[in-house]
Amino acid sequence: MTEQRSADADRGRDGRDDRRRTGLPSRRAFLATGAAVSAASLVGCLASDSPVTSTPDVGDGAAGSGGGSTPGGTASVAGGTASAAGEPEPPWTTEQLADYVDDGAEITVYAGTGDSQQWYDLVDVINDEFGTTIEATVFASDGAAVSQRLLQERQAGEDTADVISGASNLRDRIKQKGREEGTAYAKEWFEWGVDENFWFADALPEKRVLPFLVSGFNGGAGVVLPVSTDVFEERGLDYPETYNDLFDDQYEGLEVAFSGYVSPGMIGWIARYHAAQTDMGEMEWIRSLMDRFEVVGVNSHSAGMREVGTGNAAMMLYNWPWSAAPFVKNEDLAVEGIFTDPAKRNATEGGLSINRNAPHPWVARYFVSAMLEKSVQRRILTDVTDQVPARTDLDLSGIDVDPYTKRRLNANLYPIGFWESAEYSTLGQEAVDTGMFEP
Repeated sequence: MTEQRSADADRGRDGRDDRRRTGLPSRRAFLATGAAVSAASLVGCLASDSPVTSTPDVGDGAAGSGGGSTPGGTASVAGGTASAAGEPEPPWTTEQLADYVDDGAEITVYAGTGDSQQWYDLVDVINDEFGTTIEATVFASDGAAVSQRLLQERQAGEDTADVISGASNLRDRIKQKGREEGTAYAKEWFEWGVDENFWFADALPEKRVLPFLVSGFNGGAGVVLPVSTDVFEERGLDYPETYNDLFDDQYEGLEVAFSGYVSPGMIGWIARYHAAQTDMGEMEWIRSLMDRFEVVGVNSHSAGMREVGTGNAAMMLYNWPWSAAPFVKNEDLAVEGIFTDPAKRNATEGGLSINRNAPHPWVARYFVSAMLEKSVQRRILTDVTDQVPARTDLDLSGIDVDPYTKRRLNANLYPIGFWESAEYSTLGQEAVDTGMFEP
């Protein structure tokens, strides 16, 4: 165990372990087979296995936000109640939800992270921390592919996903519609009330929890500036501390790798924040910066990291820290990641949402709740492949964190809210449309 668990939490976990050793039925199994045969009990038995066909409005049946967690971040059963049908009532605690899901309960995760192993690792950690035995099926690809699959399944009336993360096209469409229309559109896709129905509403910083979304991983800096250590050493270049440092004469003529896809959100923040530190307008600033560089075209951001790591390009203007991490940690590549001061942080990065039509809604709620617990967040650093926690209030003493990840988590952050980020994307798209990032 990585931290002290409350007495209530220990008793809850010990009880579940005892049930598994002795073959005693879980609470869910007891409700299904015991003497409680009233209609209300039957509804309670079926609820956790039946698809959700409607989403409660925010606050509908909720008892407020927060609560149910000890100061150390470990969930306690205190503060939770159960309805007459046997279902837990919000605000939900992790122990409460863990006790409610069946042994061997299934969950399907759709993730735009490109890697499925980290999600299987997370399930293992959650099972170990809370004594459950949930089993996962994971579809991990790029965000566009995840969005397309969700759309196709919804159109066919065959929703499969329980938990959704990184469906970038769907997320961007919500933002583009604006707060009012975007909210209505989000309600069509996701379970509502995340900001009120879970214990963690008051435990996380502002902007990290929305009615349909909570930041669960990819914490710390949300942008990194990759540089070739070989090129910088050979040319005697200083590592830049901010993007405005790149206007120094020493960086004139540098080869900068750009993917065929340029992130409007990244470019928008870089231009807006740093232009404000000068007497230039935003478009003038980014144009003046790009006029100093020689653009090297690459097929992807990963290809850009390889070009920088082999010295074929001096740097990239930006990358995502999680995408850059494997290359920075590869000893065969000479690439370092610079976290500028400040570095932007999308407050809802690593977002977790529950499908409105989740086939296993209670397992999904348990998974999301457990993932935000301090004990699970802490173990993400040691037991989960290529991932970092969202929470920054963790005690990391005794954990061997690599230098890149440590700098990422300790970077000076400039937080950007979900709806606010659309403004940066609009500006960035204007810059992209000029073609200035093309070879």
